[in-house]
Amino acid sequence: MAILAWLVDLGARPRIVELAGGLHEVVRMLARFPNAGPRMAERGTVVLRKLIFPRGPFVAWYLHDAEGLDGDLWLVRLFHARQKRLDPGRWLRGK
Repeated sequence: MAILAWLVDLGARPRIVELAGGLHEVVRMLARFPNAGPRMAERGTVVLRKLIFPRGPFVAWYLHDAEGLDGDLWLVRLFHARQKRLDPGRWLRGK
């Protein structure tokens, strides 16, 4: 996790705690509501979504396999809210 390494290098302990707490909240939220974030791209039943952390300046990008009620969910990237982002669709394309 590049964000965590960057925060450690800065000695930004309060931000690290904020990131960990926010990530915990996001995981709990997505466990209950996997379709919570807006749809960014899709391929078949797999949908790429993003979710802004409830507190803190971070954005989680995740994939959700919407097939069935207990579809798989993968956290694929964390960004700072102001960080430049790559093409999100690349996580859905084949190599």
